[in-house]
Amino acid sequence: MELVLPDKKYKDSYLEALDDGFNAKYLGSQSPMDAEDIAEIKNDFEGFLTQQVLRPADLTPKQQADGKYYAGVPRVLYWLIDNGKFIGAFVLRTELNDFLKYIRGNVGYGISPQYRRKGYATQGLSLLIEKARRLGMQKLLIAAMEENIGSWKAIEKNGGVLENIITLPWENSGQRYKRYWIDID
Repeated sequence: MELVLPDKKYKDSYLEALDDGFNAKYLGSQSPMDAEDIAEIKNDFEGFLTQQVLRPADLTPKQQADGKYYAGVPRVLYWLIDNGKFIGAFVLRTELNDFLKYIRGNVGYGISPQYRRKGYATQGLSLLIEKARRLGMQKLLIAAMEENIGSWKAIEKNGGVLENIITLPWENSGQRYKRYWIDID
């Protein structure tokens, strides 16, 4: 198992993951992409890779869910591959803006539905921590929805220490998020 930069050689298993409900737009989302978006990716997979997946992070300020504007941050997107098949995606944000410090953190990830509950998130997160260590990072902030037991168990198995549980003030859903720190020094 390895974390690699996205590559067209994983096209078939990546498209299979999209058909299975993996959401390429929002890592960690439990809702599948719509058929129109998937069709666009299938029609021009190489364009999708170069224009959306492998492009450098957009550092221009964008409005976030709290209504404020924040500059983008550098990040690296990796694909989790096992036996030549796409399993999921992990993003490592090497810096944090104030919004990311509050809720999203340094790490985002999503596992294709067919591979969930099989330990892939735990193993992928472990590999990502090693990549962060090699980049000289000392700690990682990771947030998970309180109801996403698999996600926060993966974080805890990788040394995550719960800082707090928050409810986002701009959401009416009452959804709670567990915020963890992983010391990678």
